[in-house]
Amino acid sequence: MSSKFPHLFSPLKIGPIVSKNRIFSAPMAGGAGADGSLSSDGMLTFEELARGGVGLVCMGESLVHNKTGNNHGKVLRLDLPSVVPGLRKCTDGIHRFGALASIELIHPGRRADPLYTPGGKVYGPSGGMCHYGDGEHYVTELDEETIAEIVEAFGDAAEIAMIGGCDMVTVQAAHGWLFNQFLSPNTNWRTDRFGGSIENRARFHVMVAENIRKKCGDGLAIDFRMSGDDFMENGTTQAEVIEVAKLLDGKVDMLHISAASFDNKRASIRMFPCMFYERGCNAYLAEEIKKNVSVPVVTVGGFNDPAHMERYIAEGRVDAIALGRALLADKFLPEKARLGRDDEIMFCTRCNECMSMNFVPYVKYAMGGAKCAVNPWNGLTEKTYNKIVRNGCQKVLVVGAGPAGMEAAIGAAECGHDVTLVEKSDSYGGTLKAAWHPSFKQDVKRFVEVLARRIASFDNIKVVFNTAVTPEYIEKAAPDTVIIAIGSEPIIPDIPGVEKAILATQIHEKGLGDRIVFIGGGLVGSEEGLEAAYNGKDVTIIEKLETVAKSTPFVHYTAIISEMEKLDNVHVLTNTECVAITDDGVLVRDADGKESLVEADSVVLAVGMKAKSDEAWGLYGFGGQSVLVGDCKKAARMNEAVTDGYFAGFYAQKLDE
Repeated sequence: MSSKFPHLFSPLKIGPIVSKNRIFSAPMAGGAGADGSLSSDGMLTFEELARGGVGLVCMGESLVHNKTGNNHGKVLRLDLPSVVPGLRKCTDGIHRFGALASIELIHPGRRADPLYTPGGKVYGPSGGMCHYGDGEHYVTELDEETIAEIVEAFGDAAEIAMIGGCDMVTVQAAHGWLFNQFLSPNTNWRTDRFGGSIENRARFHVMVAENIRKKCGDGLAIDFRMSGDDFMENGTTQAEVIEVAKLLDGKVDMLHISAASFDNKRASIRMFPCMFYERGCNAYLAEEIKKNVSVPVVTVGGFNDPAHMERYIAEGRVDAIALGRALLADKFLPEKARLGRDDEIMFCTRCNECMSMNFVPYVKYAMGGAKCAVNPWNGLTEKTYNKIVRNGCQKVLVVGAGPAGMEAAIGAAECGHDVTLVEKSDSYGGTLKAAWHPSFKQDVKRFVEVLARRIASFDNIKVVFNTAVTPEYIEKAAPDTVIIAIGSEPIIPDIPGVEKAILATQIHEKGLGDRIVFIGGGLVGSEEGLEAAYNGKDVTIIEKLETVAKSTPFVHYTAIISEMEKLDNVHVLTNTECVAITDDGVLVRDADGKESLVEADSVVLAVGMKAKSDEAWGLYGFGGQSVLVGDCKKAARMNEAVTDGYFAGFYAQKLDE
């Protein structure tokens, strides 16, 4: 047990099983193949989560009845007994590290994809049309015979899971999937025994719980995952979910409380809390349910900090906390917390790039993997598990201590190289120093601070601040490898009066007036505009494209738009270009060619960044091999700079010498 977080690392009894601690991995998909079986990479993904120290690993999105509903092509099929050998291999790996294994059982109901469901026929509690991404499809109402068939399928899937070594099944009854569709008045207007009263609408829940228990007995724990509130008009309310929890109490062994429903097109920003929400924003829903049931209750949503989690457990507000994105950022979060090394934990920044890349059907093409802005090894499971740190013998010079340069220094040092990291300013962070000031981006600052502590822990990294690197400096240092990571700089458009404007990278060094115009509505302009509005400023964002935050990851883009719509002091002018900056404000031209003046006390330039490529190439070739990384090669997002920099250092030495 951890002496620093004793409650978080106390055991928890869940029906017939006991978890060694109160940190669980939330259901996450792990690489199913087209045949519905677990891939080897998927197996290692879950084993790696166990190695990181969680008490329970939940394998996400496992289909129970392909015949009546498949949500996408590559999903684990628990209606196929052939999955048992792979599942057993996976759960054996989880158990080797002392964690419990659970698996999420799903039926998409009306949110099945007609492309993947046999015959293209989609079923739901009630008929009609269902929105799906930007389109719609027709839904056929389930008859009682088919409902009974699906109930049996859940029980059969649980039995297969148990044979495959699972200690628990997590029934996905949240987020607008089939159970939630039965519960919500928005999707259930039946008049038979499955509609009307809360007892009728929750009848499917009870039938499935009883069927699983009948087939699996007391040897398998049953968990139901429910949305504590749909947060939408005509959706399921908190009070109704509490009543459902009471009906399930005693029939299941645990309740896992999330939030929101995909029937709301913007559900993702609450379901996977975006950076504009406080961490643990959905926990109060679990707290209220815990007051009404006897079984353990788990919360989920935006938790990162072990001290924060410890308070929730110590105060008896919830029994356990599930983590998703936080474990992508740092799979060893639990183990670091247990050892009292929580200052080494890399917090998730909630940029939601990992979520957005595969958020079909809301993104056109799924990437088939998740990238993390702060963890360069995420998605490289097989390489991570068998990570080889070579006995490096090179002198490595890293130029620039932004995210790419800091990661490059760490990657090279991990391989044993003698590293010198040189930065022309007096501190770490590069352009991130201008990005972490908004109240909702403090995790970016922590990211740099954790990297700084990691750098300080290496005896083979020397850091030099307040020094500009020149070709002569490189030649004198005579390194075997030079990693050039000098970053990017703001684009300054050729606009009359541009000298009157303030750069977006400088606004936290200078005072701003009460009326601010941001020229450029990309990620920086949108986020800084929101922060200024939160601080009471009147903000106008001018964007020449048809929408602001155009290239932002989908889930975060949705959050930005949602936040802007809440504020009456944020004004967005899209399809509009800046003509000139004057003493009175900004002269703009709309899509029809009409010009007008937007009055302002301060004008901020946020039209993007450009690589310092000329300067970077000017340092190339003066010492051993030269490598350009991060924004000096191409201005991009943080995750690309982090990955680019780290592996440039890690693979600096190609041959073992």
